[in-house]
Amino acid sequence: MFRAAIFLLATAISYLITHWLVKAPPRWIALDLPNARSSHSRPTPRLGGIGIVASFMMTAPLLWVMVGSEFDALKFGVAAFGCTVVAVVGLIDDLRRLAPLRKYTGQLIATIAAVWCGVLMIGLTLPFGVTLSFGLFGIALTIVWLTGFSNLFNFMDGIDGLAGGSGVIYSLALAVVCFGTDHRLLGAGSLILAAACLGFLAHNFPPAKIFMGDVGSLFVGYVLAAFAISATNSGAHPAPFFAVLLIFGMFLYDGTLTLTRRLMRGEKIYEAHRSHLYQRLVIAGQSHRRVTLVYYGLSALLGAGGVAYTFSGDWVRLMILGLSGGLLFAFTVYVSHVEAAAGGAARGYTAASSSAIGCSTGD
Repeated sequence: MFRAAIFLLATAISYLITHWLVKAPPRWIALDLPNARSSHSRPTPRLGGIGIVASFMMTAPLLWVMVGSEFDALKFGVAAFGCTVVAVVGLIDDLRRLAPLRKYTGQLIATIAAVWCGVLMIGLTLPFGVTLSFGLFGIALTIVWLTGFSNLFNFMDGIDGLAGGSGVIYSLALAVVCFGTDHRLLGAGSLILAAACLGFLAHNFPPAKIFMGDVGSLFVGYVLAAFAISATNSGAHPAPFFAVLLIFGMFLYDGTLTLTRRLMRGEKIYEAHRSHLYQRLVIAGQSHRRVTLVYYGLSALLGAGGVAYTFSGDWVRLMILGLSGGLLFAFTVYVSHVEAAAGGAARGYTAASSSAIGCSTGD
């Protein structure tokens, strides 16, 4: 009952703060003005992530009531510092645009704080009892994972409702995995993050009244990444890391595929673009609502796969990985099909227009 009350409280705080930001005078907030790379057509507030950050930071201290002796005040303080640094970096970038190096430096400071708290990639367990130990190399992998996923989550925040709703789905699936592997503190934290994202989503679902902004997307990505590392590298029953990869699968797949293609083309990966799979669907004529709901559905399926992977035997785990890979491949084919159909329709419209012009000229 108390856990449900905290969830509702976090949702309410996020909803109310975001609602205030939607109604706040334009001079108090940053407006996202449409440009050639935008997916929106009217000026929209972009600091909605403040509601998520405030909700999480205000309700997280109540975790000590839920987990009792597991709560470490010093580590919580350092972790809160890291979360605050990430949020402030995102907020400054929303207001005045930070240079990529300065932005990454702030994220690196937050990552060091997380490592100090014990968020460290020690090893990796594969099916059939195969284990890999990273040693000191695990520190570098942790930095890459935390900064990489927080930036990737930021990259995927490009259309109405996508990042906010995905944050809810990812957090809930991760909470199930954490509670199932006896990581009560992380499970409770994941529930609070899900609630914070849900309160924001009420204002961000298509058509969005407000955007999450870097202050929200970097924060959510950072917290999810930190929780995932902690759950898979601590406790008597570490969660399998592949379960986390499945839960975050849609963003990881879209982001990694897009960044790989851009690197192969010699493009700068930190510059704004419109080549993610979800952006390509929007450009091909799909509505924000439709694309967002497709991502929700696929994320829910992969999240269920991640939960099932956690509690299954090795052969079933291999089957889950195979089915998930097939699902992502089918989605890529679907995107190409939509683009081809849109291109064919455009060519047909152009040909019909030219023919009509030719006929009227002949008359």
